[in-house]
Amino acid sequence: MKLLLMRHGEASLNAPTDAQRPLTQRGRACVLKQGQNTNIPWHEFTHLFASPYIRAQQTASLLVQNYASSPCSVSQHSHTCITPHGEVGEVQDFLLNQPGEGIILVTHQPLISGLIGHFCHANKHEGAPMMPASMALLEGDIAAAGCLNLIHLLHP
Repeated sequence: MKLLLMRHGEASLNAPTDAQRPLTQRGRACVLKQGQNTNIPWHEFTHLFASPYIRAQQTASLLVQNYASSPCSVSQHSHTCITPHGEVGEVQDFLLNQPGEGIILVTHQPLISGLIGHFCHANKHEGAPMMPASMALLEGDIAAAGCLNLIHLLHP
């Protein structure tokens, strides 16, 4: 299985709620640049799940735009378990029930670091810190504690 974890791009602080914070122009540019990263085997991903927060949805949409110009396709969905305060165990359960071998999750800090720590070290406190638009490519047999390896850590 390949799992690409991406933190949403830089978001504005001006919004009525945290969930409504949109990407900044800089955030959009960083996401577009990351979407062109040749270290990622984009053609191997078939499902993309994003937090329902506006900034994550916008990040996901920008990534999907990259697929529009390629022969590959990815389906985009929302999922509430990958919001900023999601639970690592709930995300693991969700991933274990997915049929796809190549999944992208667009999520937030601190959850994204917790997921890296959980899947790579079986300890959610050992995950790498992730900046806006950072990506982590994980690979292994199954999305379970300590069962994936960190292949690439890519910061904008």
